[in-house]
Amino acid sequence: MSNHGVKISLLAATVLVGLSLSASAQITDPEMTCAGYLKQVATTGPTPKTGDAGMDKMAADLDKKMAVYCTAHPTEKAMDAAMKALGG
Repeated sequence: MSNHGVKISLLAATVLVGLSLSASAQITDPEMTCAGYLKQVATTGPTPKTGDAGMDKMAADLDKKMAVYCTAHPTEKAMDAAMKALGG
């Protein structure tokens, strides 16, 4: 893999970790259901802003995907929903 490819792979990994942390930061228990996640978000609010416009937009998009998915699947584990929202 070229040096350029390595840099792109590292950047992609960093973005995915950042996005997964934004959703999982609100998931306080690995067994939390989507219903619990939605209740937590209603109490604490959306993912806090980082100051990076691109990262904040991606986090907001992930928050929206999680809300839609979890509303439709309230008994699913929130961590599984986060992975699906990330495309996994």
